[in-house]
Amino acid sequence: MPPRKKAAATAAPAAAPASNGRATRSRARTAATPADNNDNDAASDAHNDPEPAKAKPARGKKRSTATDGVDSQPTQKKAKASAAPTQPAPSDAEPAVDKSSPRLEPEEVENAQIAKPGIKIPLDEFVPSELLQFEVYIDDDGVIYDASLNQTNAGQNNNKFYRIQLLRSVAGSYKTWTRWGRVGDRGQSGVLGNGSLPDALENFNKKFKDKSGLAWSDRTAPPKPKKYTFVERSYAEDSDDDEETKTKSENGVEAPESRLAKPVQELMELIFNQQYFANVMSSMNYDVKKLPLGKLSKTTLTRGYQALKDLAALLNDPTLATSQYDTTFASATEHLSNSYFSLIPHIFGRRALPVIRDQAMLKQEIELLESLSDMKDADAILKQDKTDIERLNVLDRQFQGLGMEEMSPLKHTSAEFRELKNYLMETRGATHNANYQIDQIFRIERSGEKDRFAASPFAGPPRDRRLLWHGSCATNFGGILSQGLRIAPPEAPATGYMFGKGIYLADMSSKSANYCRSYVTNGHALLLLCEAELGDPMQHLTNASYNAGEDAAAKGMSSTWGQGTTGPSAWKDAECVNPDLKGVKIPDVSVKPGQTDVPNAYLLYNEYIAYNVAQVRLRYLFRIRM
Repeated sequence: MPPRKKAAATAAPAAAPASNGRATRSRARTAATPADNNDNDAASDAHNDPEPAKAKPARGKKRSTATDGVDSQPTQKKAKASAAPTQPAPSDAEPAVDKSSPRLEPEEVENAQIAKPGIKIPLDEFVPSELLQFEVYIDDDGVIYDASLNQTNAGQNNNKFYRIQLLRSVAGSYKTWTRWGRVGDRGQSGVLGNGSLPDALENFNKKFKDKSGLAWSDRTAPPKPKKYTFVERSYAEDSDDDEETKTKSENGVEAPESRLAKPVQELMELIFNQQYFANVMSSMNYDVKKLPLGKLSKTTLTRGYQALKDLAALLNDPTLATSQYDTTFASATEHLSNSYFSLIPHIFGRRALPVIRDQAMLKQEIELLESLSDMKDADAILKQDKTDIERLNVLDRQFQGLGMEEMSPLKHTSAEFRELKNYLMETRGATHNANYQIDQIFRIERSGEKDRFAASPFAGPPRDRRLLWHGSCATNFGGILSQGLRIAPPEAPATGYMFGKGIYLADMSSKSANYCRSYVTNGHALLLLCEAELGDPMQHLTNASYNAGEDAAAKGMSSTWGQGTTGPSAWKDAECVNPDLKGVKIPDVSVKPGQTDVPNAYLLYNEYIAYNVAQVRLRYLFRIRM
């Protein structure tokens, strides 16, 4: 039976902020099936869909949540589900992207599904040709009548969607469009209504209530047991269906040549490569057709993180299954996994649906949400005003959207390039088998980052300031360069970050390169060199501590050094790279990295964790092939 928490029902999630963009209408590819007055949405799923037994009434004390952090190592294979939770293995990779500083979100609606005047909502991609002249109905209060519903039930191998749209024609005819089936399939569809608005509203409201168990006016309330989950969508102007090229404008007029240096043009093509976005999402089983980046709301991401946080608490303390959910560990993890996959749509084909029962699977889903957050930022840049396309090349507009103060390609013959190349090539760990080819190194400066550092407690003479590596998938760099490195948000799972929530850095290039996931970007990878004021003293640890951030703060420290068995043998002043880096330390690679001889160290390589975003400045960006 589906377990139920022994706590009061949670408050409805905060409504999404307002959207003022115009959505692109998707063209229908095939005709609809007959009307679904007696629809059976289980018909197109793998099995019949009997509802599980009713849960016990909720009772008991309110559950607590942890606030410590996770070191999330990228997982390329799904770990086998275990009967009981496992502790995370020693990690040799840094968390993909950090998430705590304020994000510049595209403007969304203040209340879920509330539109600003003039917005156009895209039709479902499979509406028949006779409905292509219709549009999604928005009432006088700005309520958008577009419902996207999901239901995942691993025990029954159900992974279903249900779409409901109330459509209005220019002539004033109203219809209710429905489509349902297994996630990843087209499914079945139908058109309801006699053409009047009252009839269409009645059909829409009835379908929504039948499937979700909620009134349409209560759509953001917590999902009902055994019912579909409402997945909130963003209606900001998006580019999900754009087919814009860098040489042609939308009206066919030739766009101007780019004013950017050729290496910067090529970097923009890599960072905003839509095929690589698709590759990343496909590799993680995310259903981009069900919920494109441009439609993914911040509220949905927040609720996804919270679902994983609930799972993380259960994995760390299996007794919560009985004390908080009145059921077994297996049943509780299945229920919480179902909740997560209902919020964040995945394609699993017809194979058995997974249940998140170990740290490796949990980390994989954390990595997905982090990547979606960064790709959503990049997607927002792609959506920016295109009215100036005849005077500004698309690559120039993308670069402008990053808001960079400097991005200068280095001359390959310069001493600066040579020193940085040596740091990259001579800090490859013996266990990593890394093979690099350098395409370009850029000296970079994020707008406002220098001033933020100067105004922080970390300014002044260097205490222990180092030039360190950070790696992430190339598709994440639209978010990283525009928003900076961030620390995991409060709603992210508390456990799993090996030394707490922070910005993870390394002194061995191959350690960070492990996080670049170049296998989904055709061998291309991006690495950052960051100037980090770590403070003196740092907290030194040889074993994982999810509370390391809190412990460091209690001692008046701002960073943790997770000490490994291998690292640089000597350090020197980075003034040799650039005079602006005087006082910053860089490994002296004329002395080969070797054993650190740190007692009881079990990490293979060092990692450094900064707990305040103001400690870190992005200084160089490496474009390499692996």
